[in-house]
Amino acid sequence: MGRKRSHIAVAAVVALSLSVWAGGASNQAFAKGDSYTIKFGNVISPNDTQNKGYELFTDLVAKRSDGRITVQVYPDSQLGGEREMIEATQFGDIEMTAPSVGVLANFNKSLQIFDFPFIFKDAKTAYEVLDSDLGDEMLAGLKDSGLVALGWGENGFRNLAMVNGTVKTPDGMKGAKLRTMQVPMHIAYWQSIGAAPTPMPFPEVFTSLQQGVVDGVENPYELLFSAKFTEPAQYLTETRHIYDPEVILINKKFFEGLSPEDQKIIQDAADEAIAKIRPIKVVISDELRTKL
Repeated sequence: MGRKRSHIAVAAVVALSLSVWAGGASNQAFAKGDSYTIKFGNVISPNDTQNKGYELFTDLVAKRSDGRITVQVYPDSQLGGEREMIEATQFGDIEMTAPSVGVLANFNKSLQIFDFPFIFKDAKTAYEVLDSDLGDEMLAGLKDSGLVALGWGENGFRNLAMVNGTVKTPDGMKGAKLRTMQVPMHIAYWQSIGAAPTPMPFPEVFTSLQQGVVDGVENPYELLFSAKFTEPAQYLTETRHIYDPEVILINKKFFEGLSPEDQKIIQDAADEAIAKIRPIKVVISDELRTKL
């Protein structure tokens, strides 16, 4: 009898633990007219164009909900690295995040298509794919991971920044320790030209460049600049090897627990912010290219 009771107790503890792990605060449903706060974490520096877009999203949501819905943006890796915040959004510890698609491909394999190098010649071509039915289908696949994708955010083409000299040919990367994301296809690409890709979380990159842990990093121009990576890594090569959009995510249980009216407010605000930021991002990237 004692053994049976102990099994029941263990089962109860496990069930409770799983319910907490799987849902967090986002299990709560909100009725029409309720007030609530959305925590939105990302790794981007506060002054970066992406965060300007998130500030616009915040303002639109507040205005259209008459102040009922508050979006609190936590930039600059305050809530962790990209993978940590994806998982925190899945579990309901935070409501929203916006990771690079390369990291998110670990959660939905169809998104790995964006990990192939040199598949887009320019941003216009990329937008035609992102805004197509195919792009919508890829975003819809994230629901199986407990995430709703509100849209394709903007990040840009990735370029190369090195500490000890400009790279002019693929042979110049032989043996170079290059910080990459934990993305198998990114790693395979750099290995194929003889580099030594070194995956690490975004918050560790600046110090690793300073201390010689890695010889270089690859990111879009604005991110290289705003994260100050170009201080230790001053030698740039415009490779444009990968177009790397962000995906604006919200916890599925949280979003589906909102009224249809509030879902529309959040979705429309995300759509408008994305549309306004895209052309600004292109201009900023061109300006920073010249400055750098």
